[in-house]
Amino acid sequence: MQVLIAEDDPISRRLIEKTLAKWGYDVVLAQNGQEAQRILRGALAPRLVILDWMMPGTDGLTLTREVRKRGNDPYTYIILLTAKSLKQDIIEGLDAGADDYITKPFDVHELKARLRAGSRIVELQSQLLGMRDELEDQATHDFLTGLPNRLLFGDRLTQKLAEATRHKNMLSMMFLDLDRFKLVNDALGHNVGDKLLVQSADRIKSCLRDVDTVARMGGDEFTIILSDIHDPLDASEVADRIVQSFSPPFKIDDHVLYVTTSIGISTYPKDGTDVDTLVRNADTAMYRAKEQGGNCYHYSTEMLAGAPSAQMKLENALRIALDKNEFVLHYQPKVNCKTGVMLGAEALVRWQHPEMGLLFPVQFIPLAEESGLVVPLGEWVLTEACTQNKKWQDEGLMPMEVAVNISVKQLTHGDFVATVKRVLEETGLNPEYLGLELTETTIMNNTSQAVGILQELRAMGVRVSIDDFGTGHSSLSYLKNPPMDTIKIDRSFLKNIASDPDNAAIAGAVIAMAHSMNLRVVAEGIETLEQLDFLRSLNCDEMQGYFISRPVGADNFKQIMVSEEAAADAKGKRAA
Repeated sequence: MQVLIAEDDPISRRLIEKTLAKWGYDVVLAQNGQEAQRILRGALAPRLVILDWMMPGTDGLTLTREVRKRGNDPYTYIILLTAKSLKQDIIEGLDAGADDYITKPFDVHELKARLRAGSRIVELQSQLLGMRDELEDQATHDFLTGLPNRLLFGDRLTQKLAEATRHKNMLSMMFLDLDRFKLVNDALGHNVGDKLLVQSADRIKSCLRDVDTVARMGGDEFTIILSDIHDPLDASEVADRIVQSFSPPFKIDDHVLYVTTSIGISTYPKDGTDVDTLVRNADTAMYRAKEQGGNCYHYSTEMLAGAPSAQMKLENALRIALDKNEFVLHYQPKVNCKTGVMLGAEALVRWQHPEMGLLFPVQFIPLAEESGLVVPLGEWVLTEACTQNKKWQDEGLMPMEVAVNISVKQLTHGDFVATVKRVLEETGLNPEYLGLELTETTIMNNTSQAVGILQELRAMGVRVSIDDFGTGHSSLSYLKNPPMDTIKIDRSFLKNIASDPDNAAIAGAVIAMAHSMNLRVVAEGIETLEQLDFLRSLNCDEMQGYFISRPVGADNFKQIMVSEEAAADAKGKRAA
């Protein structure tokens, strides 16, 4: 054990040092009170201390009082070395906080006995401190996952709200629930369920920053605090990463489990200014995500606080938004994997709400699907994208494909082929510059009808892409006569693609299969140079994602097109 000796008399100091070193102690020397003071204030201060009472400047009694004022965590055992032998002097030293005393001249055997007693007390204090820390950890952390529990989460959210209020920052809170977790427990037992929770916690943590907090609230429920965010999109990016992180199967014992998660998001100060309100609104939004089939996230707003009247209010607002033209399109570039030349764009709808600001599809498309408003909204998106694309061409910019997303209700409502044909005729856009994107699930749920419609569209010259390829859970029989020109690899297969052999194998197989069928492949969700380089090595055709560009408004996208034209002219060539 390390011992500090503060003694201004060099003979006494040398004698004590030599004696303690022989007994196996690690001795630290201080020639006066000021030097001892610096050592005791340091990060690695000895916990066993012998202080000479009478030293010039700062004496041992003063140092004792200073140590005790700092607290006893960890505990420092102090022995005063003094020539004073009067009872009142000894009492004064003990009242100051000394644990023991030795009078001069001292007997080495007495010194050894007192140090041995002090060492035992220090070790006991260390054990008690460890037990206290362990009990505190058990009280504030989940025993299974090691994550903060409900109690610590509440404390941290309170603290982060105070910081957000003080600095006038935004803060987002997420409420996560594993979809159909009860089936795992019922079918495979709680041991497998517990292992699933541990692996789920690890996947969630891998999607967060060090400054974020994830906690287990109990059962299969988790909560997350995203502090110091500047845009609601920041929360959606994290939520999207978490949803995608659950795409690969969980391998537990001899079982391969496919489990998804539903996420609700509330934001300070829009959705609440206190812990209870934010948690309640995020919880409500999470159930909204479950109502949409799970495996997704949903934002909370004051209008979506859970009451049916709130849903009716938002539905009415959607109808009014269509009449007042409150929707806008943002465009995300698609580029050639090898050359980086821009080949086209995907049009993504946003709602410029007069009160809540810019809303993203996840905040209103589910309700539009439920109410049937997705049909007129989808037609508006189709018309606006075609109109804007033709406008760019009329301005002399290079012709390129702009793709729009089509829902299952649009595809099966009325005569969709006639609608597309009419929009193309009205806007004057050549069909080869229109792309339609549908999810694989949309085709699989309506295979015969969907394939027939898509084949008619392709016969018109419209290009068709299958989005989220690889996530369907039904037959792939439609690939015998593929009704599309392009396959978009689901972003879940691109996560850690350079280091995950399973994801790399899947991506490589999809690309090889598509090329053998004369289909092009687009990789979406590219966020890193590592992903880009690896996809190039697999001969992927096109890519899009935040690494290339976020979705931007029409004016900003035009500037990107102008820059592309200038770069192409500078090289003496244009993209085909």
